[in-house]
Amino acid sequence: MKKQISIPKTHKYSQLGEFSEKTNTVWIVLHGYGMLSEFFIKKFECILNDSNVIIAPEGSNRFYLENNYYRVGASWMTKLDKEKDIEDNISFIQTLYSNIVDEIGHTNFKLNTLGFSQGGATLVRWIMSNSINIDSLILWGSDIPKDCLTEEKKSRWSSIDVKLVIGNQDEYINEENKQKVMDLISSYGLKYELVAYEGSHKIIEKELEKIAAGL
Repeated sequence: MKKQISIPKTHKYSQLGEFSEKTNTVWIVLHGYGMLSEFFIKKFECILNDSNVIIAPEGSNRFYLENNYYRVGASWMTKLDKEKDIEDNISFIQTLYSNIVDEIGHTNFKLNTLGFSQGGATLVRWIMSNSINIDSLILWGSDIPKDCLTEEKKSRWSSIDVKLVIGNQDEYINEENKQKVMDLISSYGLKYELVAYEGSHKIIEKELEKIAAGL
């Protein structure tokens, strides 16, 4: 017989920049499968300045990446108890957002969000679970979960600037898969901008700088 209990759990996140009276923009960025927030967030040093702060939550499911038990990675969920992982992830990011607001002292700031690979699905599900003002959603090498493309969520999508960022050499997203994603969200009626770049399945700093400059 399978049962569950809930216990308090400590979640980890990494941060670039410090909150101050100059802070007018916050980035919440979610890593992909097998990554750690402390290394993922380094990709965002190129867009850090005195007026923004970058927050990278870390997935709570950690595991060894290699047989020598040296390198550790994290993931947001697996197919096992997926729905419970989704609930826990949403609760974690929502609590983190509340802490951000407490530190700044108000909600009058621009909120940019970016989900890379597996982190994109987690990010979208959090956004669809609340009514927080999201200025931009960047899905980098990721897609949108079908459970977030329902009729009742259309009004939520209409208030968000959505960008799909895909490398032309992405080893996980071939042309056929990319077309399926675009066909799905186009048939749903979601407005988005497709950003293509020269490169593989990773964050390219110069492309990130271009996107950030246009927000």
